[in-house]
Amino acid sequence: MGERVLFQVVRGERFSPVIYCHWSGDEVRDICSRLRERMQGRGGDVQYTAARLVQECTNGDTGNLSFGIWNADSVLTETDSHGDGGVVLIDVSGVQMEFKCFGGYWATVPGDLPRNKTREERDSENFYRALKAVNS
Repeated sequence: MGERVLFQVVRGERFSPVIYCHWSGDEVRDICSRLRERMQGRGGDVQYTAARLVQECTNGDTGNLSFGIWNADSVLTETDSHGDGGVVLIDVSGVQMEFKCFGGYWATVPGDLPRNKTREERDSENFYRALKAVNS
C-alpha cells in the first residue's frame, strides 16, 4: 500500500495539522535530521516548523498525489497510525527538537532520531501483529 507515515509538530498543548506522506515512511530519519538542521535557532515555533517539515517531506515533488495535510482535533496517538512508518511527533518545546515515533516500524526513545529496524525485525513484528489479529 505504500510507506505511509503521519507527522505532527507539538509544543505543550499546541499542535500542528497532520502531515501525511504516502511514500516517505522509510525516509523518516533523513526527514527529521534535515528538519532539525534547518530549524536550528528557531526552537518552539510550531507553525514554521510544520511549514519547513512540509518542504522536507515533499522535497520538490511536482505531482498531485502522495502528500496530504489535514487539521487535527488533538495530538496524534498510536491509534491514528496507518502502520508502515507510523506516527512521528516532533516536539519543539525544548532547546533541542525531540522526536517520538510509534504505531509503525520506527522505534525511538523520546528525543532520539528514529532508529530504522532491520527487515527481519519488521517482518517478525508484522507476522506477530497479524497472528494476534487473527487470534483475537
